[in-house]
Amino acid sequence: MLLRRNAGRLFALLLFVSGCTTVAMNAGFDDVRGTVEERSASKIFWNNGTELDKEAVDKVDSLLKTKLAVDEAVQVALLNNRDLQAVYSDLGVAQADLVQAGLLNNPIFEAAVKFPTSGGQANLEVVTVMNFLDVFYLPLRKRVAAARFEEAKLRVTGAVLDFAARARTAFYLHLANEQMIELRQTIVQALNASLEVARRLNEAGNITDLDLARERALAEAGKLALRSAEIAVRQSREQLNDLMGLWGRNTEWQTDGRLPEIPSHPMPTEDIERVVLSRSIDLSHARQRIVVAGEQLGFNRTTALIPELGFGPFAERNEGAWEVGPVLEFPIPLFDQGQARVGRAAAELRRTQQEYYALAIRIRSTARAVRDRMEGFRDRASYYRDILLPLHERIVNESQLQYNAMQLGPIQLLRAREQQIETAVAYIEALRDYWLARGDLGQILSGRLPSSNGLPMGGTAAPVKMNGREGH
Repeated sequence: MLLRRNAGRLFALLLFVSGCTTVAMNAGFDDVRGTVEERSASKIFWNNGTELDKEAVDKVDSLLKTKLAVDEAVQVALLNNRDLQAVYSDLGVAQADLVQAGLLNNPIFEAAVKFPTSGGQANLEVVTVMNFLDVFYLPLRKRVAAARFEEAKLRVTGAVLDFAARARTAFYLHLANEQMIELRQTIVQALNASLEVARRLNEAGNITDLDLARERALAEAGKLALRSAEIAVRQSREQLNDLMGLWGRNTEWQTDGRLPEIPSHPMPTEDIERVVLSRSIDLSHARQRIVVAGEQLGFNRTTALIPELGFGPFAERNEGAWEVGPVLEFPIPLFDQGQARVGRAAAELRRTQQEYYALAIRIRSTARAVRDRMEGFRDRASYYRDILLPLHERIVNESQLQYNAMQLGPIQLLRAREQQIETAVAYIEALRDYWLARGDLGQILSGRLPSSNGLPMGGTAAPVKMNGREGH
């Protein structure tokens, strides 16, 4: 009777320790949302069949009815992209693993019926075994799973910020392509005008057939460049449709077709390395991986020799009489003493530590490189805007005066206008490169390294105070 009562108490205790835990639907998402909104100034949501789903749809519809600017395009992408919604499920997986880590293993029940070959009454053997060490190992498992859950939140946050950066970069590229279309159309018009003048001059015998052929070649090259620009616009538009999760009539969105001008004041970057390191999600993620590896190493060391200890009641009926007693079973650490699992965990810890230090150096170097690239593109675009464009405008004006005074031929005047437009094309390219480089810097300030494939990834960040000033 005492044995039965104590067994019942032990079972009740195990149930209490295990608990009745459920998997939360939006576990960890509030933390991810808070970080993303603070770093990107954009809203995100998790589509899981709540009232917020309709609010997100209404918000997307409202934004698409206006001419999209870069922030609005990024917001549509964050609210409407299904690939991003799939990423949020990583939080649910990590939460489920955390819940599983807090559950005791189910007891194992065995029953055997033995029939004597000589006849007679059958014998019955019943065994119930439960891993008793589970009670002591459970807190260790939960610590490992909790560390992995925190890692998952950082990983998902980084993925969202990366996605916002991709959308921002794609939008800047599309604006540049749209603006390039207008310039290429103007160039084609000027080249066609030059070709028409050349035909007349050739018919009058004032220029050779070779000169006419050169003018025609320039006009055809201009048409080809316009065609390439039209293809680029369609491709960048479809890339944005994909990122914003749009199809059907929703793909008819419009923009103002203009890249923003260079800000009047440069972004202060004196403390760029310190700020980037303090805000780096990449570095926080790497630090959390060290925590995970350390917890795993501690767990493996604790459970190295005896990972399991089975304990439970035993009952056997033999010739009508019952025999009862306790059962104890555990693996004998004769060959496998857990040394491989401990060694592997220790190697993982050393690797994550070295990766952390390497990442810190890479973040510093990348921040300096992106800052220098942004400042270089700013100087380049400013040179086109402040020096070359006014200079070519002056050349066109002087050429027009000389043409009016019959001191300059029509082809020379048209050529001056063509060079003015080509300079404007170069300025748009420089302006595009500046905003892409600034997007890379914004992505670093939001806590993520830009893409390593050589293509700018863009990005944005909430205003960051450096030396008491806000960078914009």
